Amino acid sequence: MPRPFESFWDLSYRDGSYLEHWEAPEVPEELVAVAAELAAELAAAGRPPGSATALDVGCGAGLEAVHLAGAGFRVIAVDSSRPALELARERAEAAGVALDLRPGSALDLPVATAAIDLALDRGCLHGIDREDRPAYAAEIARVLRPGGRLLLRGAREDDEEQGVLGLAAPELDRLFPAPLFTRGPVIPVHLEARAGSLPGNLVTLTKRG
Repeated sequence: MPRPFESFWDLSYRDGSYLEHWEAPEVPEELVAVAAELAAELAAAGRPPGSATALDVGCGAGLEAVHLAGAGFRVIAVDSSRPALELARERAEAAGVALDLRPGSALDLPVATAAIDLALDRGCLHGIDREDRPAYAAEIARVLRPGGRLLLRGAREDDEEQGVLGLAAPELDRLFPAPLFTRGPVIPVHLEARAGSLPGNLVTLTKRG
């Protein structure tokens, strides 16, 4: 039976429907590539193994956070849904890795300033109203270290049926302007889930020092 005041997200994580509609069926290849590239760069710069910190914004059930922890990152995983965080905890325990799980909002991240080398967002920003997005971007800028990166993936266009707002290049440049950020190319992708896929965009944004 639903608990009092549970959100749509809480209910989705409790009944398993998140698996059908937004969790990737496997760790996305772009995450594997970006994490490996960043780890190599940090090692070349003299950072010891295990010193890099990643942040998963809207971590859900922890698929990507657990992968990063297994790849040697210290991982902070934030979600507004406590049932999601419980699933992430169980997944981390099963994988034998540690996650720093924190309940919180993407608009007010429970993370110290300049603490993060790599931030992840797969499907969080595209669900935030346009008027609230500058607060999200300000929080990302605050928590990233100089040279830190945001791997951002979200809907390509507005989709009322899916309840998402697109992340095209003009919107990204509005939220993450130069010279504070350097934006990589906007790459068309599909955000895969068991029930289908959502046309999306992938971009890496780097905070300048």
